[in-house]
Amino acid sequence: MTTFPDWTGFTPDFAQRELERLLPAAESKIAALEASEPKTFGQLIYPLNDAVRDLWSTWGMVLHELSVCNSPAWRKVQEAYQGRIVEFSLRVSQSPKLYAHSTRVACRLPVEKRIIEKMILGARLSGVALKGKKKERFNEIQSALAKLGTDFSNAVIDATDKEISDAKYVETMKFCKNRRKRQRIYMKRISRAPENGARILEILKLRAECAKLLGFANFAEESLASKCAPSVQAVLDMIDELDRATKKISLKEDAELRAMMEDAQPWDLAFLAEKLREAKYSYSEEELKRHFEFADVLKGLFKICNFLFGIEVEELAGRDKPPVWHKDVRVFRVVAKGKTLSHFYLDAYARPGTKSGGAWMNEFRNRSRRLKELPLAVIVLNLKEPDQDGKSLMPFRDVETLFHEFGHACQQMLTTVGEEDAAGINLVEWDAVEVASQFMENWCLDDRTGIEVPAGLKAKVKAAKNFRAASACRRQLALAKTDLMLHLKRVKDPNALKEKVFAHFGMPIVPEDRFLNAFTHIFSGGYSAGYYGYKWSEVMSADVYGAFEEAGLGNDAKMRKLGKKYRDTILAMGGSESALDVFKRFRGRAPAIDAILRQQGLK
Repeated sequence: MTTFPDWTGFTPDFAQRELERLLPAAESKIAALEASEPKTFGQLIYPLNDAVRDLWSTWGMVLHELSVCNSPAWRKVQEAYQGRIVEFSLRVSQSPKLYAHSTRVACRLPVEKRIIEKMILGARLSGVALKGKKKERFNEIQSALAKLGTDFSNAVIDATDKEISDAKYVETMKFCKNRRKRQRIYMKRISRAPENGARILEILKLRAECAKLLGFANFAEESLASKCAPSVQAVLDMIDELDRATKKISLKEDAELRAMMEDAQPWDLAFLAEKLREAKYSYSEEELKRHFEFADVLKGLFKICNFLFGIEVEELAGRDKPPVWHKDVRVFRVVAKGKTLSHFYLDAYARPGTKSGGAWMNEFRNRSRRLKELPLAVIVLNLKEPDQDGKSLMPFRDVETLFHEFGHACQQMLTTVGEEDAAGINLVEWDAVEVASQFMENWCLDDRTGIEVPAGLKAKVKAAKNFRAASACRRQLALAKTDLMLHLKRVKDPNALKEKVFAHFGMPIVPEDRFLNAFTHIFSGGYSAGYYGYKWSEVMSADVYGAFEEAGLGNDAKMRKLGKKYRDTILAMGGSESALDVFKRFRGRAPAIDAILRQQGLK
């Protein structure tokens, strides 16, 4: 079964009353568990999960409302309870008694052992071993970082109007012929949220101090302790390897743009690149967009997932539709062989001023054999609202984004792991969590989606797939390297460091650029000292898709067979084993960089 939240009745006032009730209730249950003597996995983990489930579910709903329906009323709820939530979270993770229990309980199955090992690691990273003033200071830092992250995110939301929201900004940079307008909007975008400059310095300082308290040389080392990359040096080696592989090609790509406009500025580059792409491949983004109406793309996505994974996706409508937080939100059921596997919400359209930009997948429920609970996920996009005919035409990048986020959702929803702590994306290392999402992007133009794009145009788009691939790769490397360097040692001027790294990778910026002030991924999201994870995952994901290429993409029987193997490993096993071991189960060997270089035309 799936339990759906009552979004209709979930108001700020209701949320406050619930949190006021749930915090002491959870505390009481935790105290009882501490006083007990659990001897088995189930005697420890099940009461622990039951003690905090309702509290974390309610708090998760508050955070969700802040991201999709932001308002002063929801901000007040967060301000009122965030400190107490952080305090309670630390109190649980730092509990000496729960930690002692975790080191003694017996585990019958490998998945149980992995959950316990991750619990022990989490406790250590949460300061369970700290005493006295060190522990007090650690907790002060955690509370301060939580508030700084919230304030950082809210400042970006407040500074992002419709003109510079994700979709509108990219559209303007690519297609607006008025150079002065492009410059004005570019400058407006890269100078957002100046107040976050001071917050960045404080966040970096506190993270470094926190890492030292835990015994790490820096925050980057602390971050990688829970990821699958073996070391900071291994990540830097990957960045350097891709740096060398892309440098010469990117110089040629840049020379082509400079030949079009000698005094080209950063606000000109996307416009020039689009013109060059049109000239090289004889199609425009606007022309392509006409073939990607949202309803058709969604249908095509579900069709290819049926082909690869054997699943059906059905919409819940009318009386069958559970409550939602906004009238545009849709709800779907995922079925295989007549059996319901999971459900998901889809919140597709942009709402500047109240909804965060970008796109993401999150979970509200995890699969639990014990509770007979099925996964419940949410996919959030920021597509252009439908026109008067009810149609929303999608730029191809948004098509890729939809497939990407549904890849995340598939890993959450098609898991077969029965223990909720390791089901779906739970315990999947953060630098491997993008493997399933990036894999799905490869299928956007597959004929088996049924999306009707003229064959000639589709061929051009496929031919243009690697257009400026080296430059795109180097931009990601620049972001990853900047993130790591900011967290490796104390930096007095983060902006100066960013400028140095960007210059190395040939990323042009203007002196006024304050991009870091809106870099929510690393300052208010989960990618601090972990942005490299996109590339780390991409190497693994490209290698996964490489198996399909080697088998012959046109062979339906082999594709279905590999699709089943992929579903039974990458999607089904979730975090029950390390991401590297799951990859090896699918591929039969460790990941190699060859596939990504080949697929992106860099080899």
